[in-house]
Amino acid sequence: MESSSSSSDDWSKDCSTIFLTTIVGAASLILAAEAESSLSRTGRAALNRDREAAHDSLNTARYSPKRPVENDVNGMNLESNTRSTSGAKTTTNSKLETEIEKSLSSGQQDALNSKKRPCAFCHSSSQTEGSGPFVSFAQGKEVVGSLANFSKVTHVHRNCIQWAPRIYFKDGIIQNLESEVTRANKLKCSSCGKKGAGLGCYMETCQRSYHVPCAYYIPECRWDDTYLMLCPKHRTMKFPNEMEADDGKQDTEKRTSTHLNPCTTPLDAGQNLVFCGSDLSTEEKCLLVDFASNNQAVVFRYWKPNVTHVIAATDSNGACTRTYKVLMAILNGVWIVSVEWVKACMEAGCLVNEEPYEVHLDTHGCTGGPKAGRLRVLNNGPKLFNNLEFYFVGDYVEAHKTDLKELVTTAGGTIIEARDQLLSSSNDADEDVKRVSLVVYNADLSDHSEFYDEDSIRFQRLAAAEDIAQESRSQTIQHIWILESVAACRLLPFTSGVQ
Repeated sequence: MESSSSSSDDWSKDCSTIFLTTIVGAASLILAAEAESSLSRTGRAALNRDREAAHDSLNTARYSPKRPVENDVNGMNLESNTRSTSGAKTTTNSKLETEIEKSLSSGQQDALNSKKRPCAFCHSSSQTEGSGPFVSFAQGKEVVGSLANFSKVTHVHRNCIQWAPRIYFKDGIIQNLESEVTRANKLKCSSCGKKGAGLGCYMETCQRSYHVPCAYYIPECRWDDTYLMLCPKHRTMKFPNEMEADDGKQDTEKRTSTHLNPCTTPLDAGQNLVFCGSDLSTEEKCLLVDFASNNQAVVFRYWKPNVTHVIAATDSNGACTRTYKVLMAILNGVWIVSVEWVKACMEAGCLVNEEPYEVHLDTHGCTGGPKAGRLRVLNNGPKLFNNLEFYFVGDYVEAHKTDLKELVTTAGGTIIEARDQLLSSSNDADEDVKRVSLVVYNADLSDHSEFYDEDSIRFQRLAAAEDIAQESRSQTIQHIWILESVAACRLLPFTSGVQ
């Protein structure tokens, strides 16, 4: 009985202890909840602001279609492609394979992570027709492949950066990216209400701003080829080129008698003048637009097949920058003249002979290409890359690769998309005309971090290309060979090795 009583007392004590512990715990929770609820509204707002600021900071630290048309062939640093690499270190196959595997693994991980990173402008992680694809910028240049060794990478949609009004490219380096992102993140989108709206209405007094993808899906917005946009409220207003067109219709007779000799007007000569500027300054662009409006001509911002004259800026030596427009003009036999031709025409009051103003030299020292290209087309000569097939291997900035392919096809070359197709082509002995297959690798290292060993990367790319070339009995070339051959309007010797 005593044992039973003692056991009962112990049980009662245990129950009391549990009960007291439960009460104390509940009281602690209540006090904590009251303490939490006692935070002032101002304090919570400050905390939220800190969190938002940290989030915005992360978004800003992460990074079309505004093509960098005034760059040296879309931003390719051709000088870096020709640097001496004769001291490249040899790498054993096992070590090389390990490095390639690491690179591929890192690149695949970056590709997966990039899908989660929002655009620095619109803060959206999705990719739509209105946004365009994602691109990444580090150290002022678009980068591909592994991003792990860059301390700061900014991710943006190509269309968001294309329509940012203060962004441009100089010597292949993007300008004003950070300041434009900062500016945009102070502005709320008139459509979705979120910050990052860098696209404003062309009407100066209008306060509306939009994310480019948001504006894209507003049917009432109007767009202009010169990257201007009118919001729904001001859609009835006119863009500058529309106002110039109206002025031209009203004043055609007056302008013809004032600015042109009637016997040499474009209309009498049966010409449809279409101009395209290359690397022009703001002043030179204005001069070209004024000249075009006085001659009922059209000015295009980008290259189009019906361009008749490329007006190129030149340096003190008379050399022009090797832009995509210049190379396409060479292949199409179009006049490439300096701004002096425009000035001479305006001074004479009529169109003057282009030949004295034809550009003969580019900034890489290549001469004679514009005239050779013009005469080739004039004489119905064969296209430059006739009977040549091109197979691109390795990493490229997508915009650069697209432009290279367009140059190849315009020059009469054939693009081989698949490795099996390359092997099949090399084994085809029934062709009447023997075609030469070229394996093209990217020798431009400007899209890689300074932490990489450039010689090692260049050697890896060359080795990978040569393996494919040997298997398919093809020649190996650097991408620069395409640019140099087009610039000179003649086939240069096939050189594949590290120079």
